Amino acid sequence: MRRVSWLSILALCSACGAKTGLLVPELDAAEAVDAVDALDAPDVFDADDVVDAPDLPDACAAQRQPAVRFSAEVIFVIDRSGSMADSTPSGASRWTALTSSLTQVLPSVDRELWTGLVLYPNAGSTSTLACSAPLQLTYTPRVSNASRILGALRDTGLGGGTPTFNALQAASSYFAMNPPLGPLRGRFLVLTTDGGPNCNASLDARSCECTNSRGCGGSRGNLSCLDEARTVSLLRDLAARGVPTFVIGTGSDVQVMNNLAVAGGRARPAALGGTRYYRAEDTPEFVENFRAITTSLVRCRFVTNPVPAGVEARVRVGSAVVLEDPSGVDGFSWERREAGEFTLSGSACDAAARSGGAVYVELPCAR
Repeated sequence: MRRVSWLSILALCSACGAKTGLLVPELDAAEAVDAVDALDAPDVFDADDVVDAPDLPDACAAQRQPAVRFSAEVIFVIDRSGSMADSTPSGASRWTALTSSLTQVLPSVDRELWTGLVLYPNAGSTSTLACSAPLQLTYTPRVSNASRILGALRDTGLGGGTPTFNALQAASSYFAMNPPLGPLRGRFLVLTTDGGPNCNASLDARSCECTNSRGCGGSRGNLSCLDEARTVSLLRDLAARGVPTFVIGTGSDVQVMNNLAVAGGRARPAALGGTRYYRAEDTPEFVENFRAITTSLVRCRFVTNPVPAGVEARVRVGSAVVLEDPSGVDGFSWERREAGEFTLSGSACDAAARSGGAVYVELPCAR
């Protein structure tokens, strides 16, 4: 018997399948062996979130406020008592030294400074005890007043006591009844005297300090009693009301005039040494002091917007920062912060004059 191999049978079946209609699925070459599934690509890790940049503070620039020069109104309160005829070291009288110095100084500020005058005692007072007190100003303040003031000084005679309180009261009454004409007006007094005030009839000659070297005896001797207490009180009141007083003094009553100057609110800085009042014993010193006072009021006093207390502010003159100096020696000092008024002194004042008025106040930025 003949054997047939399995391969032969398979070959025959393969051939006959096509003739008998048996369906044998045809295999695609690619399906003969299942393709190995490729490994999924590993997931890419999410990139770490970038940390947000911190918010930068908003830019905050300092607030710059312009400052303008302050127009000042000044009343000269001038002592024409008999002792003003005493001689200075140069031989001229105190009165001559005073009037000649004002002749040099006032015309230079005549168009910038409002000036007025009160002379005391009244021109009719000639005897030593005459205490006729002025009830009103000799001239009220205005610009271009120098010629009238100098004429009054030239024409007056000397004599009488020293009713300083009454003269200051006349100036005080004027200011009380005549408000300033504009917002940029400072009001000041310049008191020039050669001794302690007197002429207070209410004082007791038996217990007072006497201003007369011959004593305070006699029927009207109490008019020579030192009238310091009420005069100091009036000066303090004027300063508190915004009318400070500069004191220019001559003579030997140093402590009394120091007290008047401090009460007036415009004493010389203690840091400068010497007297607190502006001492003048001869013409050059009168000129220097009158010029220093009037120049500071014309050139070196400024006003800007109000600056509240506690707010740090700095002043610039041109591009240079000026440091605050409450002593008034060199820098800036507030007169009235709530009104935006300040004064430059020393080199700062000189720089402001050279800069042509480029003065500013800088405040911290508002958040």
